[in-house]
Amino acid sequence: MKKFTTNFLLTIAFAILAISCSKEKTDYSVTVTFPKDVKADSLYLLDFKGDKVIGITPNKEGKFVFTGKAKEIAPAGISNSKLHLYVPFILENDDITINILDTNGNVDINGGKIHNIVYSYEKDPEYKKLELERKRVSKEQFTGLDMNDEPKVEAARKKVDAAANPVYKIKNEAFKNILNTDNPPIAKAIASTMYSAKDYTVDKVIANLEKYKKEVGTSEYITYYEKMMNEVKEMESNAKTVEVGSSFKDVVGKDRDGNEIKLSDLVAKNKYTILEFWASWCGPCRGEIPNLKKAYAKYNGKGLEILSVSLDAKESAWLTAMDDEKTTWPSVLIDGEFQNPQVVNYGITGIPASYLIDQNGKIVASNYDLREFDLDRTLSKYLK
Repeated sequence: MKKFTTNFLLTIAFAILAISCSKEKTDYSVTVTFPKDVKADSLYLLDFKGDKVIGITPNKEGKFVFTGKAKEIAPAGISNSKLHLYVPFILENDDITINILDTNGNVDINGGKIHNIVYSYEKDPEYKKLELERKRVSKEQFTGLDMNDEPKVEAARKKVDAAANPVYKIKNEAFKNILNTDNPPIAKAIASTMYSAKDYTVDKVIANLEKYKKEVGTSEYITYYEKMMNEVKEMESNAKTVEVGSSFKDVVGKDRDGNEIKLSDLVAKNKYTILEFWASWCGPCRGEIPNLKKAYAKYNGKGLEILSVSLDAKESAWLTAMDDEKTTWPSVLIDGEFQNPQVVNYGITGIPASYLIDQNGKIVASNYDLREFDLDRTLSKYLK
């Protein structure tokens, strides 16, 4: 009898231990490590909106350890602006390790059930091999490249695209597989915001999110992304109203001296006017400024004007960029960034966004026709 009682008690003890071990964690611990040759004095944890949640310094062992309670499972990231570092992952109440392997953006992330599902492709040996090759080719092709040599630039881009396409294909197939197989609803919801295909329209994204929201329950991430997709839908509709052949919509802003400048006034005075939406933090926007300078020097005397409209949130950032770039054409700052009604009118979801307007107020070219080498080719058609 004594032996039976002892065995019974042991069975109960193991059962309790098993139950306690299977309980889901109620908080998270995200440990980030760097290689010895990389020095980081601080790191930020960002939420899915890109807002800073918390900033920390390394512990005595040189590791960064974020702890807390996640209200929900959602995309997040760690960042360090000095190192130009941003590592995306899924934040959930679990033990997560993020090992920064080098300065080329290679990382190894472990832990987190939903993260392991959504980012499953990162463990694929073929993906790892192709991603390393993509980075190697990109660095090789663009290091020391003369960006004014069009044939060489185009050849380099073709090689980079050829290396990148199979990488993106693996990622996209992974997201598609998550959506089409038995996975937790929140994993499907997150994957649905990362998947892309020609027939995967905004309406389909919204429909998927609505379906998963019913299964997941309250989710700030899903609600936020639904709102963003509905805004994109509105933007797509607005963008169709300013396609080539349409009339421009007026934009009004203030220059660095506080003077009001109207696009309509410039259009009326010049043969052609370029409307350029940009921001100081936008790398591609800053990259286009040398091209705009060349075009302005060549065509301003023939009737070309440019109006740069900054979407910077801080006036100081805009003014610093203006001083650095030393542009000479009219430039204004408007409030509200992408939510400004004037920006919404043009359906702009990304910058730079460019429009060439004739003196009658008609848009004759836009965006990619006003980039890099195509800018001069386009202008040469209209300004002899």
